[in-house]
Amino acid sequence: MGEPERVAPGTTHERVGAFVDAVFAIAMTLLVVEIHRPPADLVEGDEPRLVMAARLWGFLGDNWTTWLAFLIAFLILWGVWREHHRTLDMVTRVSPRIMARHVPLLVVVVLLPYATGLIGESVSNPLTVCLFATAVAALLLAQAALLRAILRDDVLRPGTDVAALRAQAATLLAAGLFWLLTAGLTWLVEGVPLLWVLAPVVGAVSARRFAARA
Repeated sequence: MGEPERVAPGTTHERVGAFVDAVFAIAMTLLVVEIHRPPADLVEGDEPRLVMAARLWGFLGDNWTTWLAFLIAFLILWGVWREHHRTLDMVTRVSPRIMARHVPLLVVVVLLPYATGLIGESVSNPLTVCLFATAVAALLLAQAALLRAILRDDVLRPGTDVAALRAQAATLLAAGLFWLLTAGLTWLVEGVPLLWVLAPVVGAVSARRFAARA
C-alpha cells in the first residue's frame, strides 16, 4: 500500500471548504436582515384584531419584491454552495491559483445581501435591478472560473469525471452570461426581473447541451 499524497501546509482543501461554508452561511443568514419589518403600529394597536391582521397583510403584500429578492438570492447562494462543496470533495489539495479564484467568489457572496436589499427597496429602479443581476452574474462566473482553475491545476482525485466538470463550468458560464445580459437589458426595457424565471431553464438546457458534447 503506497503512502498517501503529502499536502503542503496551507493547501488542504478541508480548511478552505470550512471557511467558505462559514461565509456562505453568514451571507445566506444576512439575506433575511434585508427583509422589511413592519412598523410597530401595524403589529400592535387598539384596533380590532382582524383589522390589524389585514393591515399587516397589506404591508407584506406591498413589499413582495423584498421576499422575491430574498428567495432568488437564497436559492442561488444555496446552489453555488452545493456545487462548491461537491467540487472540493473531488480535489486533493488547493493550488495558489485555486486559492486566488476564491477571492472574487467570496467577495460577491458577501456583497449579494446588499444587492438584494437594494432591489427589495425598488424593483422598478433600473440601477437596483442592474446591480442585483450583475452580482448574480459575477457569482456564477466566479464559480465557473474556480472550476476552470481546478481543471487546469491537476488536483483532481483519480477517477473524477473530468468531462462532467468541464460541462458544469460551461453551464455556469452560460448562466452567468444570461444574468449579465439581463443586467444590460434593464436599461432598455422594463420588466426585466420577469426574465429571471427563465434562469433555471437556461441552466438546464445548457447543462444538457454541454453534457452531450462532453
